[in-house]
Amino acid sequence: MSNKISELSQKRNRLIADAQILVNEGKASTEEYRGMVAEIDTLQSDIDAIQKIERLLPNLPPPVQVPVATSQASSNTSESRELRRAKLNAAWRAHFQGKTDNRIPEHRDILTTDANGGGAVVPQEFSGFLSQTLKWFAPLTTFANTRISPNGRAVKVGRVSDTANGLTIITEGNSTPVPEVDPVFSSSVLSTDLFSSGVIRFANELVQDSYFDLEKVLTNLSSIRVGRGLETLLTKGVDSSGTATPNNPGLVNIAQTATTTSTLAAGLGWRDILNTFNALDIDYLPRAVWQMSAQTRNYLASLEDGMGRPYFVPAPTQDGFDMLLGKPIVINNSLPLYSVPSAKPVIFGSLFDGFQIVSSEVRVQILRERYAEFNESAIIVSVRTGSASLQVNALQALVTAAS
Repeated sequence: MSNKISELSQKRNRLIADAQILVNEGKASTEEYRGMVAEIDTLQSDIDAIQKIERLLPNLPPPVQVPVATSQASSNTSESRELRRAKLNAAWRAHFQGKTDNRIPEHRDILTTDANGGGAVVPQEFSGFLSQTLKWFAPLTTFANTRISPNGRAVKVGRVSDTANGLTIITEGNSTPVPEVDPVFSSSVLSTDLFSSGVIRFANELVQDSYFDLEKVLTNLSSIRVGRGLETLLTKGVDSSGTATPNNPGLVNIAQTATTTSTLAAGLGWRDILNTFNALDIDYLPRAVWQMSAQTRNYLASLEDGMGRPYFVPAPTQDGFDMLLGKPIVINNSLPLYSVPSAKPVIFGSLFDGFQIVSSEVRVQILRERYAEFNESAIIVSVRTGSASLQVNALQALVTAAS
């Protein structure tokens, strides 16, 4: 393995030298430099791992000469633990040296799933990795005007509008007093609704026997439920079961209609995108983002503008698409598809200026006594959330035709 370490070290040293050249040229902030640094870290991790293995190898039993497997009937003598361990050690040595030891017959933990065919005597190993099914939910609270409250109680939200006022000329010698022009103030009370991710019950024996920290795993899953539920709640104004909520109107109901497509069959066109962009006052553009589902984004990515250019240009240095008309895209799968009639598949504007969110901290309760008679415990996660419109013109929606 020393040859492997030498090879990796030489490669690492070359990358360090190349990275130093980029630093001297003032290119330390480029993607090329960051890629070199990441590769240097990876090579160093590989070197450290192989060196650790080399330090441990002298403490392992020496390799044994294992007879080559033949086609003749095998002996009924069972394999000892020492012999099995020696075989595995020899296989690991060959693996880390980049070679294949053909003297050693193949070993598997599971030969068959049929107990009558010998599977009953074969031990099973357990994977220390728990695979989780994933589903994207939009990070709306990252872009919106969000207030985290320790208790989630109602909050008074103030607004002011002065857009209708400007300058008035004063003529020399005019005795008319300067008019009073006050800004328009308003306020509303933003209340919250209480939501729960539901109760997850589990046997106390399962907690003791589980390979994983079961309470931590279930708590994390419940917290992700909250994030997924918040996307639906803030976008549609309903909970995950479709029940309307009194203190969360939903983005689709707040956003103003910017433009409507000509026909449903015509889909979304470049002119529709431009009209939606133009409907937003330029004062809201600095924080503006596009919101749409992944399917709508993919549909738009297949279209071209009037000059034959695609709406999106693949980003050569990033995982994803470039911005649409210079503004980023937030995937929100709670928005309807572009093929749904009289719907709002695309919302454009400033969530910070147009949408206020008040949310309590996520509360995690572990119930140990409630189900004690069943020798079970439970986890329940809850949160109080409310939302409201701030500036009505800060969010504009592209609406599909009725037919």
